[in-house]
Amino acid sequence: MRAPAYALGAVMTGLLLTGCGALGGDDGGEAGGTREPTTEEAMVDFAACMRENGFDMPDPEGDGVSIGMPAAGADDEELMAALESCEELLPVDENAPSEEEVFERHLLMAECMREEGYDMPDPEPGQAQPMPVQPDDDEGMEALTRCSDHADAEALGEGGGDS
Repeated sequence: MRAPAYALGAVMTGLLLTGCGALGGDDGGEAGGTREPTTEEAMVDFAACMRENGFDMPDPEGDGVSIGMPAAGADDEELMAALESCEELLPVDENAPSEEEVFERHLLMAECMREEGYDMPDPEPGQAQPMPVQPDDDEGMEALTRCSDHADAEALGEGGGDS
């Protein structure tokens, strides 16, 4: 079975990790300054920018920071061009993990997915991680969730080394 390029999921996971709460809540900046947009406002602006740049993306729903993305691969030139044009609109979380931490988590994720029986190669530093499951593959998505939880626990030092 050829693994589909679900790098977009990893890209958006990274984007959502960086978009969690750093800009929200403050009504004003310094006296006479402009107000920073809330996280929700920034994510709505990001989604609008993506649409303006040719990638059909809905506005965030519910919590204001979760975006429903249509399936696309890292080789989707339209997506990558839109991301490049719009990335400056994303809120940045000062507490977001470093690139090295994200890479280490992706390594843990790939190892776990292989243990679960999925052909998932180790990631390349600085690149999105392809996901070897389709969104409608319930069993695969459950494995992905287990491995994500495992990688999070290990990355936070909470894991005991078990898979």
